[in-house]
Amino acid sequence: MVISHKYRYVFVQTMKTASTAIAAELCEHYAGEHILAKHSTISEFREQASDVERGYFSFAGVRNPLDVLVSRFVLRRDGRNTDDNHREQHRFIREHGGDFNAYVHEYLVRPQRPRVELGIVPRDWNSEAFASIDFIYHYENLQEDFSTILSRLNIPQIRDLPSVNRTVAKTNYLDYYDDRSLQVASKLFANYLRRFGYDQPGHVQLQS
Repeated sequence: MVISHKYRYVFVQTMKTASTAIAAELCEHYAGEHILAKHSTISEFREQASDVERGYFSFAGVRNPLDVLVSRFVLRRDGRNTDDNHREQHRFIREHGGDFNAYVHEYLVRPQRPRVELGIVPRDWNSEAFASIDFIYHYENLQEDFSTILSRLNIPQIRDLPSVNRTVAKTNYLDYYDDRSLQVASKLFANYLRRFGYDQPGHVQLQS
């Protein structure tokens, strides 16, 4: 999380939304400083913030969960793992020949409670606290939305936002899905897709 007392903003870093690049840019060029943990929530910030700080302009990001799921699959497949759960997923992917659709079936279909967190960022996306954030940028529209944020803050933009920590060797995320997996994931993430204005894949019909 990043705060600026000079420009009166707080940036809520969400995973898989270029938040590392944004945080670095804010700290280097726009009077930002790190506070709390990297992925602290807006609720955690407000619990310890002063009355003045609670009034700062807040912003955070979202990303299409169908894309997030593929990004996490690629990281697990390539062995960039940080805990036992990640390593277990890596072993499964390796044993199934790097089959993304087998991964979807194993981790989204088979569990009694589907592991929605593999695609959803942030996990509190449906909370009243997250809905109260002043501006939600879309990862897919990152440069334009970042410029809009600075404009809302009346801060002159110095340069385009640099790109860091991008998942490499990943084609268009829809190319990973077969029809069955696309149906499963689209239905599982339907509420999120609607909430943040993401288009459904053209041939996937969801209940309203």
